[in-house]
Amino acid sequence: MTPTDPVPTPQQLFRWLDNGRITPEEFRQSMAVHAREIIQEMEQAHTNPLVAKFNELMNRREAWKWSRKHGELLIREILCALMDEERFSPARWLWNAAHPHIPLHCFFRTRGTPVLRFVEMNVQPQAVTLVIEHGGSETLPPVQEQFMLRRNRRTQLFVERRQLV
Repeated sequence: MTPTDPVPTPQQLFRWLDNGRITPEEFRQSMAVHAREIIQEMEQAHTNPLVAKFNELMNRREAWKWSRKHGELLIREILCALMDEERFSPARWLWNAAHPHIPLHCFFRTRGTPVLRFVEMNVQPQAVTLVIEHGGSETLPPVQEQFMLRRNRRTQLFVERRQLV
């Protein structure tokens, strides 16, 4: 990894460490970047608690809407499939989506920047088609992407293809 490369997701870092692609020191440095991002979000929430609470309520509503319609297990499975997708910037927040003790609303970001929200979902027994709005900044609008997920032989969802909407 060079300093100009974007920091890989924690899941990728764990795999790379296990495979010997990176040293334990490189692993710690990269995970420190993720820790700093989390701390910055916590500081922002502390400076403006009303906005943070409103955002949390909107994220809870979004998670509830999709889990009520399709079930929490499927939503977590979709988030885990997205977590392994290369060049998908929100994957850095999804690395622990498989853990049921972490509330589902923690993975959605309906307000503020960057955004991560589901726009549309079509579920079939062996496939899921999903439109996601993600990214954005003060100057750029969020991007909408369509993901086609399919089940492999071990019945796990994986991203078969994706395209901009």
